[in-house]
Amino acid sequence: IPAAAAWARQAWVRYKITNRRIRVTSGVGGNDMAEIVYPDIIELRTVKRLFGDGDMVAFLRDGAKFEMRNIPNFDETIEFILDQVDADVAKEYRKVGDVTNP
Repeated sequence: IPAAAAWARQAWVRYKITNRRIRVTSGVGGNDMAEIVYPDIIELRTVKRLFGDGDMVAFLRDGAKFEMRNIPNFDETIEFILDQVDADVAKEYRKVGDVTNP
């Protein structure tokens, strides 16, 4: 069951989303950490999941992808992120970024 696997993975992942950056800490004991700053984001794509959770992929200026899976309180979180990113990125996301209902 994909949803059960996503919830189990969440036991090891922590998101910290501030007005300056997004930080993902994972692994046993939180040993692995990755972070991005909002000016590096050039595109966002999302998919909603059950129970208000969702996934997000941020495409970065250097060509990398920053993936966040099973984000809790997804609607509130994505609105906060859209307030932080460049206006052009937010505008494009609102047109085609949510791929749940193409």
